[in-house]
Amino acid sequence: MSKNNEISDKAIIITLITKRPWLIPFIYYIHTYSGLTLEELRKLVGVRTQIIKRALWWLAKNNIVEKRGEKYVIKEEYARFIEKLLFNCCTTGKTHVLKIGKTYFVVIIRRTRISTYTVPEDLYDKLVEYELNVQTEFQPEDLVNTLNIPIRLAHRVVALRRILRECYS
Repeated sequence: MSKNNEISDKAIIITLITKRPWLIPFIYYIHTYSGLTLEELRKLVGVRTQIIKRALWWLAKNNIVEKRGEKYVIKEEYARFIEKLLFNCCTTGKTHVLKIGKTYFVVIIRRTRISTYTVPEDLYDKLVEYELNVQTEFQPEDLVNTLNIPIRLAHRVVALRRILRECYS
């Protein structure tokens, strides 16, 4: 594979994930299990078949997955890059966190939908630094006062800290 193809393959995946982060669990499971059937995906992810079909449609439309027999697999040209990308992935139960560049993408799987949000790396790093300095866990209200950020974002930064703590413990 040429260097240009490799760069464009990375760009396709990064663009798709940053525009549609709800696809992260599907990429994760299909890659981790080296291919899955629709039914296996439904059991693993735990969402309605309609959502899974839509995810597979997006992944196939962008040429990332292909169907081999009954299984959906990641195409070979993407497998190595996805392997590297998922090295920074944290999965706990129904929550997936993937760091791309200077942004954390958080994906929470619910039965009827998949929720996503992002947290800038610098806010997370500041929270970690503050917690180390004062030797206590920060609450969202503390972050609102300290960093002058919206309460919703403060809740997300604290939630990300909790998720990553669980991942790395």
